[in-house]
Amino acid sequence: MNTPRFSTIIPCYNSAGTIVETLESAAAQTIRDVEIIVVDDGSTDESAEIVAGYARYEPRVRLIRQANAGVSVTRNKGMMEARGAFLAFLDADDLWDPWYLETHARRFAADPSLGLSFSVARIMRADGQDTGQISRPKLQGLTPEEMLATNPCTTASAIVVRRATLDEAGLFDTGLRRAEDQEWLFRVALTKWKIEGDPNPLVYYRQSEEGLSSNLSAMYDSYVQMLAKARTLSPALVNRHSKLASARMLRYLARRALRVDRSRERAQHYVMRALKEGPGIVLHEPKQTLATLVAAYVPGCDLLFNAMRKA
Repeated sequence: MNTPRFSTIIPCYNSAGTIVETLESAAAQTIRDVEIIVVDDGSTDESAEIVAGYARYEPRVRLIRQANAGVSVTRNKGMMEARGAFLAFLDADDLWDPWYLETHARRFAADPSLGLSFSVARIMRADGQDTGQISRPKLQGLTPEEMLATNPCTTASAIVVRRATLDEAGLFDTGLRRAEDQEWLFRVALTKWKIEGDPNPLVYYRQSEEGLSSNLSAMYDSYVQMLAKARTLSPALVNRHSKLASARMLRYLARRALRVDRSRERAQHYVMRALKEGPGIVLHEPKQTLATLVAAYVPGCDLLFNAMRKA
């Protein structure tokens, strides 16, 4: 096989129920010049066997097996094995529109300074049903300080990166159990390469509400670790922006508490921590902050908040 233009990297762990659909979405891309690398992270179900069977009639699929080591090690393994000029990540339960890679190929061709391109994501439930929600990130003018507060890509499955950018930014930090993609995006943003998003929702992101609901505290702990790592890379920048960034993260957790488990008490906890950590968030982002406050404290407004999010 000649060197492919794109390498699709699929980390897989106990994904027997979704991996075939994911592989089919990767194989159905209008761009055919692609290799599909599945790194099985020590699955205890039939994931690896399913992928091996699929590879028998789809020669672009390559299966790599390893002992369980976590998603960062798994993605890094795929990145090191990849041969393409562009690398695209796809989690084993997410899906792409058939024009996903073609869309990003055109973006890279049009702008030689573009280092990382990402898509807007449609949100699916764990059962694969479309929730009607679409991520609405900032798409242009993204800076390192903004990466401290948020992950505009929503999911790694929405990211395509130029190999030259990867050579400068490096691999994922295997010491982070969560927020590893956000820390990596911060490093990408510190390079000379641009990060920009495409407005078309070409990624279907499967979200487990139960996992998110029970892990809000762990999400913030991982965020603090990410911030500490970022400080070692650019101390002046992080010290200048960390208060507002932390406040935005805490407000995000308040919104998650409202949306995931309808807990106004948890939302109140996080939104008040946000105001204490970075009071300037009220002036910097008044609409989002006041909407979260009202939803957290006014009975019934949390339902309106969630309805508006789905609109």
